[in-house]
Amino acid sequence: MNKFMIKVLTALACFFASVMLAGVANAEVGNYRLNAGDKINIHVFGESDMNVTVRLGQSGNIHYPFLGHIHVSGMTMTGLEKKITHDLKQGFLNAPQVRVSMEEFRPFYVNGEVANSGAYPYQPGLNIRKAIALSGGFSTDADEDKVFLIHAGDHDKKEIKVDLNAVVNPGDIITVKQSYFFVNGEVKLPGKYPYKAGMTYRMAIAIAGGLKERGDADKIYVIHEGKDAKSNHVSSIDAAVKHGDVIIIKQSFF
Repeated sequence: MNKFMIKVLTALACFFASVMLAGVANAEVGNYRLNAGDKINIHVFGESDMNVTVRLGQSGNIHYPFLGHIHVSGMTMTGLEKKITHDLKQGFLNAPQVRVSMEEFRPFYVNGEVANSGAYPYQPGLNIRKAIALSGGFSTDADEDKVFLIHAGDHDKKEIKVDLNAVVNPGDIITVKQSYFFVNGEVKLPGKYPYKAGMTYRMAIAIAGGLKERGDADKIYVIHEGKDAKSNHVSSIDAAVKHGDVIIIKQSFF
């Protein structure tokens, strides 16, 4: 196969892939339910005075020419098209051709241990991984296994632990928690401390104020997060600590 044919086949593959992705995005937008913060275009073919661009307020209502207030919150764009078409037929237009499109989705939010927390414009097909990338990625103190999501429609604002492939919707709030480790036993300041990548047991003990007089550097044990309560002996004080570790320093009897 010559180079020209390879280029042609590659271009065709990219084209069909983009068409498939566009189809997925269009399907998601078609099922999307409007809510406060969304900005939409309403276009009526041949009727320029009925073309409007409007952002939904907290009431979920819009004001539309001739029809007055319409409660839009919770409707799909297809549903809104049908409603406006039906209402315009009631004495205004014989055969209105109405098209509703999305100008701008309401944002989603990323908080916690990311480079740039804040509000970001929603994109169809968004998941947690992409959302965190848009916010600049995880901070150095982030625990990548502790990502939580509050769904926009949840009035109780309950945080749900999610993985990086979980779907994000407009208005959702993503929170990345800080990573910690714990030091107990024969140290001067036992407790909970922020974890940083590359930390060793020697560093962790220093952060906890160092060993007490009877603390034994050869008797360091660890319980890894997510494992059973069994403690494991640490063979080297310069070994790496993992986020969520519980470090236990035992007493020397000599």
